[in-house]
Amino acid sequence: MGLTGTGPVPTPRAGPAARTAGRTGRRPARPLDVAPPAEVAQRFRAAGWWRAETFLDDLHRTAARAPQRPAIVSERAHRPAGSPPITVTYAQLAAYVDRFAAALSSLGVVPGDPVAFQLPNRWETAALTLACLRAGAVAVPVLPTVRAHGLHRILDATRARVCVVPDAWEGFPHAAALADLAGRLPWLRHRVVLGDAAATGAVDFTTYFLRTAHERGGARPPGRPQDGRADRPALLISVMGLRDAYTSVLHSPNTLYANVSTQSASDASGRRPGGVFLSTLPLTSLASLIHTVYWPLAVGGTGVCQDVWDPDRCLDLMASAGVDQVYAEPAYLAELVAAQRRRPRPVRRLRRVLSGGRTSTPEPLAAELREVFAVPVQSVWGAPELGLGALSADADGGGARPLAGLEVSAGPAGSALEVRGPSVCLATWRHGTAAPVATWEHGDGWLDTGDLAVADRHGGIRVLARAGTRTGAIFMVPVAEVEEALLAHPRVREAAVVAYTDPEHGELPCAVVVPDAVDRPPGPVALREHLVSLGVAEAFLPTRLEIVGALPRDEGGRLRREALRSWLARLRPGGPRPAPA
Repeated sequence: MGLTGTGPVPTPRAGPAARTAGRTGRRPARPLDVAPPAEVAQRFRAAGWWRAETFLDDLHRTAARAPQRPAIVSERAHRPAGSPPITVTYAQLAAYVDRFAAALSSLGVVPGDPVAFQLPNRWETAALTLACLRAGAVAVPVLPTVRAHGLHRILDATRARVCVVPDAWEGFPHAAALADLAGRLPWLRHRVVLGDAAATGAVDFTTYFLRTAHERGGARPPGRPQDGRADRPALLISVMGLRDAYTSVLHSPNTLYANVSTQSASDASGRRPGGVFLSTLPLTSLASLIHTVYWPLAVGGTGVCQDVWDPDRCLDLMASAGVDQVYAEPAYLAELVAAQRRRPRPVRRLRRVLSGGRTSTPEPLAAELREVFAVPVQSVWGAPELGLGALSADADGGGARPLAGLEVSAGPAGSALEVRGPSVCLATWRHGTAAPVATWEHGDGWLDTGDLAVADRHGGIRVLARAGTRTGAIFMVPVAEVEEALLAHPRVREAAVVAYTDPEHGELPCAVVVPDAVDRPPGPVALREHLVSLGVAEAFLPTRLEIVGALPRDEGGRLRREALRSWLARLRPGGPRPAPA
């Protein structure tokens, strides 16, 4: 893969969004420039959890010392059969990060501007994330499961100046959806499309970012980050599923670096130089950014990604790339176990499996993983507010132990889980409010994670459930939107979406429906087709349906969701179906 340019390319013509934005004449007044108190930063640096450098320093250090070392191994499902994964060396990645940052600068992005992107698991996604840091912009990754409604909320709330999407991915026309939204997004100056950009009048990512040597011309990214850049916002993660409200969390390079630095220096921690890391989740999720971008860079290792999930291809990739640490949800791990049993691969370098989602992996699955792969299996508790928060000991029946420096507040009988420490985000931002709320501005740095947890006698924690209406393991489900879509079905009178725990796949959404007529309730297939027709993404579809005569409500008419959760937990397959009380 070469780094040749095609010469200067004219500045892209402004599309509808750019023309609308031009009429305003001013930049959005979004105060994203929050920072921790100086004494807090000093304390975290003294402990070694924070530093003055950023991941860009890690990238360029390794590029200078070992330029041909693989930085990213990117497997693409839609390449010709037999094509090897794309390997991007540290020297190439450093060059592309500079190029992408210069391209952003040429599009008018200045330090502090939000840049959104909704891209598949490809090396370009990782490079663009780092390019935002290089340009001083705030990266706004968007999950691929988010559709037009959710994307509009995120872009409108963050006031993103640029948004990058594929032309289409997994059957959804992302470029067309973004073009339709552009007229309602006055701050969006440029739409950029990976693939067929001409069809929607967008900037062509391949031509403008990949092939144009902006870094050799006048559009240069800022120089070496100044002191304090490591403590400033660099990443904005949106959290969905809180009824009709979305929330974002702001992370700095240092809150992200704390996910690596606060772990033990032992070989089992993944901090040894040259580690090869793979995550099965979308690269635009915080978990995958940590495990396949930031963590590998911090230790001079390699991040491995697969753009379309396939357990057999994933195992082949693990074997060929020499993966030695895997992060995955239990659902993915179960598929890897089944595929490895069918056709064993020589994944000899694998030395640890991290199972994310809840604080405990179902023991039968953990036992199978140990048997099939002969490696330790650790359950992970994490959250967008802090990334990787706690790890269980292998084969430990207790709760997960918080990483060094992370303080947790949870009672022995179960209560709201609050956290404080070096990996906790700089600020939270409820969409619709004027400004983010700095974590250290109120409550002395304590932040409510939105989970309910119980503390054990050994200093560990066990998450019991998500607070409020939050549900989902791999993706947070926008509960209010799914409920609204269910109520639009002509045979549904009432509906609620609540969480239940599947022994293999973790927390999943269940639709509890009151039909308009007892003798003709809607079936699961009909409801699924109905939801899909209204644009509900595959990842958000309920995986279980329960038909009831009435939903439990309190004296004020409010839905008693905890009662529904408890009722679902008591039901047994083939057993009696008492009404929820």
